[in-house]
This record gives sequence, C-alpha cells and structure tokens, in this order.
Amino acid sequence: MAAKEWHGLLRYHSAQCADLGEGQKMIRQMLAAAMMLAGATTVHAQDGAAPGAPTAPADKDRPWTLSLLGGITAVQAQADQPFASLGIARNFGNSWAKAEITYVGSGDARALTIPADTWIGGLSAGTYVGNLGLEGHVSLGSRSFDASSFRTQAGAAITVGRSGSLFGLGGSISYDFAVADRLFITPYAGVDYNQIDFAVALTGPTGRPISSQKQSASGTIGSAGAALTHMFANDSGSIGLNAAFNTASNIAAVAQVGTGQRTAAGTPRFVDAPKTSGSWGELGATLSFNASKAVAIDLSVIQTISFPFGDTTAGMAGLRFRF
Repeated sequence: MAAKEWHGLLRYHSAQCADLGEGQKMIRQMLAAAMMLAGATTVHAQDGAAPGAPTAPADKDRPWTLSLLGGITAVQAQADQPFASLGIARNFGNSWAKAEITYVGSGDARALTIPADTWIGGLSAGTYVGNLGLEGHVSLGSRSFDASSFRTQAGAAITVGRSGSLFGLGGSISYDFAVADRLFITPYAGVDYNQIDFAVALTGPTGRPISSQKQSASGTIGSAGAALTHMFANDSGSIGLNAAFNTASNIAAVAQVGTGQRTAAGTPRFVDAPKTSGSWGELGATLSFNASKAVAIDLSVIQTISFPFGDTTAGMAGLRFRF
C-alpha cells in the first residue's frame, strides 16, 4: 500500500477509540480513534520517486486505487469499537489525492458517556519532493447518539437533544533514508486540530439518569516518530515497524481522521474527555503484499503505551484494488 494511504489509514487510531465519559473516561477520530489511527510503514508507490526512497514501481496503467479497511479497537477496561472505511485514491506522478468515508461503531455504554455511531468523510493529498514527503488532510463527520441503555427511575429511556458533529484538520512531513538496499527509515512529524461533540447522561439524587447533556471539546495534537521499512524482493510488498510519541492539549484531539505517516493514522478511537491534556507512545507493525498486479493486502496492529484513561490495541486488515 502506498505509504501515504496506509499511514493515513493508520492514524485514525489516536483518532478515536474509546468514548470515555464521566470521570474523564473516546479514534484516530475519527473519529484516530479514531487509530488512528491513520501508521507503521509500507511502500511509497509513486511515479518518478527519487532514487534511494522506499519505492515500488508505479503502475501507470492503474493510477486509481480503491481501498477497503476493517478492524476493531480494544480499549482497556472498556467496550471494543469496530470500524470500517472505503476510500478512492488517484496518483499523479509524485503526488496523490484521496477521498474516504469511515464508520466507527459506538461499542457499549461506558460510565455516563452516551454511545455514538460516527460517520466521517475525509479528503487528503500529498506530494514527494525527492525523498521529502508532505501531506495534508481534512475531515468532517456526524455522530448519532443512542441513549436507549440509560433508563430513568420510571424505566423510560432518557432523550438526547440532537446528533453531534466532528471536524479535523492536519498535516505531516517525512523524509526517507536508505539504510540498506531494501531497508529504509522514515522519521516524521505531524500536527492536527480537532473538534468533537459528545453527550453524557445526567443523574439525579438517587443516582439514576434523569436527562442528558451535549458537550463539545477541541484541541491540538502533535506527534513525532520513525518508521522502519523492509521491502520484499521484486517490490512485492513490505514489512514495517513504527514508534511514535504523541502529546495533546486536549485528549479530544485524538478523535480525528488523517492520512499522515503517524502510527495511528487510520485506527478509530474516541476519548470524550474535555479539557484534559496528555502524552503517550505508540508502537505499530504492518505487513503489505501484492496478491496480484491489481490486488494488494494490508495487515496492521497498533498498541498504545501509557495512553490516558487506558491503553488500546487495534488490529485491522485491508484490501486495495488498483485500476
């Protein structure tokens, strides 16, 4: 998978993965989660890439790529959150553009956080100048709250005023260094701004829910790390490892979708916890290989380290069809 696409799919991890409510308990959003999540590392399939870059020969007869991705994010002591995405990308020599739609399931209720299914639409684009990679992305989403599991003393479900929204904007920069004939290291850094709506249940003197309240949070997240990529013979695929450090002015900032080279670029995770800053690490591993000239398979796993409110583990699998 083109690094821009795969790392992009991966950042939705820190994007959105754990709708955490009262008591400061959301991937990549995404809405990373969600994860993310979109991370680890793969092949830069671009026309005319600079010598020494981890590059697979571009198929000029197949400039389009349709991608399908699915996975699940396991949140420590919380309900798991499934996610899936559909994207279409177009290569233009050393540049590319991509449109994508992502769904993130709510999982079960956590504390007083009201579950929300989330749909996110995203646009991203990038280019390579020699071995220097530049990428930018924007996302807009909607959240549908479901308060049916919160019941009043009389047994009636509380109501939620209206659906919420989500917005994300960010970019990243990377540089490819050749360590050996088929081994490359890619340091990278990125920044994202995100805004997300969430809802919590309000309780009365008896401790039972009586109504709900919609809240909003926004923040900025910065990340830096490095990816180590080994390409298979005949450019048939790649295997990669990735490590990153992230810091957020507000944990809600990890609820974004992006396509940078960051570990979680693409993994959904939500942390509904306004005005809470934090830092954490991420480790990722990816495997990408061509099943045929037109079909590629991508596998990935991502683990957070010291993520506020509980670490998360995300696994995902994807297919890419070139035409």
